Amino acid sequence: MMAMIRFIEEPKSFVLYGHSKIHVEGTPYSEDVKALMGNLWGDIQTHGLAHRGINHMVYEAGGRVFAGVELEPSSAESGKHGMERLQVTLSHYLYGKHIGPYDRLCETYDAMRAQLAAHGKTDTPPLVEVYGHWSDDPAKLETEIFMSCE
Repeated sequence: MMAMIRFIEEPKSFVLYGHSKIHVEGTPYSEDVKALMGNLWGDIQTHGLAHRGINHMVYEAGGRVFAGVELEPSSAESGKHGMERLQVTLSHYLYGKHIGPYDRLCETYDAMRAQLAAHGKTDTPPLVEVYGHWSDDPAKLETEIFMSCE
């Protein structure tokens, strides 16, 4: 179930720390997400990093996929974590909020791309997914989608 879709013209920035890889064409993105999140949370636990607890996935040009979190300033500034720093700023984007199981995210993406097409726009990298706090009830999972467009 999708809660809302709207165009936003105000810049939105994220400063994230995590890991990236190049997506292999023909393989599910879910494999990239699992591998990158495993590496990310392994580093967070190993180094005892203070973080804000919200997972982000960033899909960039050239097939680069990045999994990261916002670290608290003390952890970010330490530089002892060995993670990549990524700053993403979106100036014009379509915002969508998906509520429900992750395997139905494609329905929200389809609705968002239809909205873009209806306004003569197309999506462009980067695309950011922000995952809400975990729930054992898949119907309560929330994912915010920030789809850059032109």
